[in-house]
Amino acid sequence: MIINSKFFIYIFSALFLLIGCSSPNTRIENSSFFFSTTDMYGREISIIEKPTRIISLSPGITELIYLMKADSLLVGISDYCTFPSETQKKEKLGKITNVNIEKVISLDPDVVLIGSIISRDWVEKIEQSGIQVIAFDFESSFNQLFKNIDLLGSLLDKKSIADSLSNEYHKILANIDTTKMNHTSVYYVVGFGESGDFTAPQSSSISEIISLAGGKNVGDILTSGWQINREILFEENPDIILIRREDFDAFVKIPPYTSLDAVKKNHVFPIESGWIDLVSPRNFLAIEYLHSIIIDKSN
Repeated sequence: MIINSKFFIYIFSALFLLIGCSSPNTRIENSSFFFSTTDMYGREISIIEKPTRIISLSPGITELIYLMKADSLLVGISDYCTFPSETQKKEKLGKITNVNIEKVISLDPDVVLIGSIISRDWVEKIEQSGIQVIAFDFESSFNQLFKNIDLLGSLLDKKSIADSLSNEYHKILANIDTTKMNHTSVYYVVGFGESGDFTAPQSSSISEIISLAGGKNVGDILTSGWQINREILFEENPDIILIRREDFDAFVKIPPYTSLDAVKKNHVFPIESGWIDLVSPRNFLAIEYLHSIIIDKSN
């Protein structure tokens, strides 16, 4: 079994952000502008009027646009924007790392919203055509999600919905009393098999998700990268293993993983990759799901 290539696109973008990018922060709006912000690349962005034609090239942004009931503004999305199912009806513009610039320009958007994978060179090419681009940080930190909800709420003129979403998500976190957790060790399978074993390090949003659910991420022991020595994995012998739903059947049947206590005790749990592999509102589903597992195993 092998490493999910799409997942690693997100991983590399996250590492890039951690090394050198700043986060978008809403600043006080000038009275002559509808919206103003400083984006992930440190660029001052000002929009005069409410945008009516938007392109989103980030799965996390696209999900939030639908949650804020502003999807009617979307005229195009990336191939990786697949949730919710209604995204199938939207114009697809290619993979995140290979977006069709000509197609983007032909759709005549007021603004293009991007995540961390889109390069500065690409941004400059689009802006040469007179189209504004806002770069969001959706990969470096789970907590950045709350800032992005607020930012999008202002841009989409959906502030009340954005505030409601933030309140809902904060309540989910508040209902999880991690002080009562026994620091159950959790291992998330990013990759396994002949290619090696890979899991999420402490610098990842996945580690934050595990911690917020009340678990202790095994990958926090990694000093660099996402690959973990198999001997260390067996030494850690995690209490709980999380794995993508599509990889579950293979993992629990392949030696030497069958020797892990979590496998022998049926403590390996499948999870939807979209809940955990990228920063999005569905992360809260992952937190609740993992928390329920930890609570059950602690009793």
